[in-house]
Amino acid sequence: MGILPKIISSIAPTKLKGPAKRLLQRLFHSGLVKISGGQENALLWVNAQSGLSTYTLIQGFLQGTFPMPQVDNNKIFIWYDPEPRGIIPIADFKIRNDLLRCLKKDKLQDLEKRFEIKLDTNFEQTIINCAKPRGTKNTTWISPEYIKVILELHKMGMAHSIETYQNGVLVGGVLGVALNGYFITLSLFRTVDNASKVAFCYLLAKLKEDKFKLHISGAADSWFTQFGAINVTKKEFREQLIPAITTPVAFTSSLPKLVI
Repeated sequence: MGILPKIISSIAPTKLKGPAKRLLQRLFHSGLVKISGGQENALLWVNAQSGLSTYTLIQGFLQGTFPMPQVDNNKIFIWYDPEPRGIIPIADFKIRNDLLRCLKKDKLQDLEKRFEIKLDTNFEQTIINCAKPRGTKNTTWISPEYIKVILELHKMGMAHSIETYQNGVLVGGVLGVALNGYFITLSLFRTVDNASKVAFCYLLAKLKEDKFKLHISGAADSWFTQFGAINVTKKEFREQLIPAITTPVAFTSSLPKLVI
């Protein structure tokens, strides 16, 4: 039991009548808001106390937030709602020159070196590869608990992967969650140069083809800039989020055909 529940249980009877209960709730709520630095931060803290499940994850995504496990204790999740938000406008997505050159070069490769793109063929291995530490790091934010929940969402048909293969070997991929017209990119990986870049290009082309309304990625000053990522305010993001999650859009089983 945490410190706050211990304090509450020590000063509050287990059975309170309506008025007394509401008074105590208001007092603790007021204190939590003040300590947290505002109503929204208090709500994010409360959400983090309920643990991670398919229900809490989808609930958070629908509110525009996302969870990140603490690296030093990956069973504790912190919910984030940053300002600004990084999005890639789907309707405006075009394959840019450097990526176009990469795709054309790949098309000229020998068959055993050429990339092959597949959809939801090996989702589990894709997220396992995404969870591996990179470079000199020996930790990762994708915890076993997080993997378990995302795998459950995949079985429900809500989480998807675009995978890159080379000579039959999985060498890159991107995965995310589709909620009606809203798509959340969660992570990417590569073991061969450009493998994740090509997979992500196919994902964006697919989201455009399937008529998704909103796609969230990393910030616009990151790797995603090459795909047209821009930063928008939290207010602008939320204004786009509501119509996206209420528009009936399906993540289809077909891969787009890129014109290169």
